Amino acid sequence: MKMSRRQVVAGGAALAAATATPALLAGSAAQATEATGDASLAGPSPDEVTNAIGRWDRNHKAPHGEELCFLSACELLRGMRARRISPVEVAQAYLARIERLNHKVNAIVYRHPEELVLARARDAEQRYVNGAARPMEGLPYLIKDLFDFWKDAPNTFGSVVFKEMGFRPPSNSIYIQRVLDAGINPMGKTNTPEFGHEGVTDNYAFGPTSTPFDLTKNAGGSSGGSAAAVAGFLTALSQGSDAGGSVRIPAAFTSTVGFKATFGRIPQDAPPLPYNPMLHPGPICRTVEDTALSMEVMGGFHPGDKFSIQDRPAYLRSLQRLGGGLKGKRVAFSPDLDIFPVEKEVVRAVRTGVTALAAAGARVDEVPLGFDKMTTTDLLSGTQRPVTQEMLSDLWVMMQSALYGFARDLFLHYGIPVDLMREPHVGKLNPEFRRMLERAERTSVMQYKHGEFLEIAVNDAVEAVFAKGYDYIVCPTLTTASVRNTTDGNTLGPASVNGVPTERTIGWCMTYPFNFTGHPVASVPGGFAGTMPVGMQIVGRRFADVDVLNAAKAVENHLPWYDRYPKEF
Repeated sequence: MKMSRRQVVAGGAALAAATATPALLAGSAAQATEATGDASLAGPSPDEVTNAIGRWDRNHKAPHGEELCFLSACELLRGMRARRISPVEVAQAYLARIERLNHKVNAIVYRHPEELVLARARDAEQRYVNGAARPMEGLPYLIKDLFDFWKDAPNTFGSVVFKEMGFRPPSNSIYIQRVLDAGINPMGKTNTPEFGHEGVTDNYAFGPTSTPFDLTKNAGGSSGGSAAAVAGFLTALSQGSDAGGSVRIPAAFTSTVGFKATFGRIPQDAPPLPYNPMLHPGPICRTVEDTALSMEVMGGFHPGDKFSIQDRPAYLRSLQRLGGGLKGKRVAFSPDLDIFPVEKEVVRAVRTGVTALAAAGARVDEVPLGFDKMTTTDLLSGTQRPVTQEMLSDLWVMMQSALYGFARDLFLHYGIPVDLMREPHVGKLNPEFRRMLERAERTSVMQYKHGEFLEIAVNDAVEAVFAKGYDYIVCPTLTTASVRNTTDGNTLGPASVNGVPTERTIGWCMTYPFNFTGHPVASVPGGFAGTMPVGMQIVGRRFADVDVLNAAKAVENHLPWYDRYPKEF
């Protein structure tokens, strides 16, 4: 299909950009439902959400002003449904807090015009009056500034190139359309490293994003802006995207819940996203209940994603029924996935987090997972070698580089006049991202496909653990407790941990192996290393997303973290 073109204007300059074909930007979930008549595309009804999250406690005094920002998303919903809380006052409170504090953490890089935010809040208020409120009606929400397209909003990909050109997507991503249809009030877009290429959030376009727990330390990436905003009470809900840990890494640095569902649970449409099993959209929240609410809305089958899963779990009802109980469940705990160097304080904190699983009734065994027994063969020679964490991180970099090479070609294919490896653009790129594009040019098809043998080995090791009767694998989210911001727009992860060299883009993260496998994983607050939060990963069997959230709820029940968020920073 030949695409039409239109003018996209930003910063006083017009950019001729592709309005996109369905292959590039699939239509909305609402459009798909109308076209197919498939009721399975519809999300939960307002009554289903109300019944699952419960009712407002009439004896509870309704907060006002900035105190509204400190409620969870589900608490806000309960208050608004009971007509004890005004969506307009909620929007005003968040607008004021963003104005007062966002510059300190640098989480939000585009702020939706205040008059539009307040107009949507007034519409939400009227819907509550009329009894027509939707599942997320009136909840302040932030959207990641990557391939999480929000129609007509500035979309920079964290890149100076696209910031200067003023690119604005002509349609919404499937999961963004779903939260919009559910009634969220979009407040703006959040910071990300250039094209999400690393595990910290910093770029030449906007600078670094800090964790509210220490403004000198990075919030992690690539969904760092979203996580910092959630932890800093700058939004009720947000979302991210996770190709190597980009939801879970910032969740660990900000003491939030980051959930990567089973691959295919949340459909996506902007290529190359639907065709790479490493890539997962996902929610970032302060509570497990809010995470379940987000999954209710974002998840579910969509014909625009050929890997989209047909069934749609009742996350909220299941979480309410299970309540975080883990009696009869078995946990395989690994402090290092056998091969990663991990700071002692991180391991100590995660051991504390594991005690919550035991307190909920689970049997916890500290066991080797078999990563140290994996071998790989050199391309064509057949020479076998033991797998190291350096090999795994290099595999991720190679595969992610190929993805960025595809994205470069994608823009040109669809008529967007940007060749990232040619002037005047290439000189404006982050050097690490540029090196990934260069690697894409020299990586052969055989090298790329050969790397999949190592992906298979990781998956086999994980499945072997579950075959022994374990329900969960638990490990640290990251090998380090913090990464210090730099002032040059190029913050990097540590070059070594415990004296062991690590690849600085992703090698210090214990998240990306589970992007190779597609299993559901939650990063939950496991404890603290000094004043810095430490994340703990809970990995479940494929398709056991509800079980993973229930284990996360067990940790929240026994080691609650909500009161640890800084209200001032």
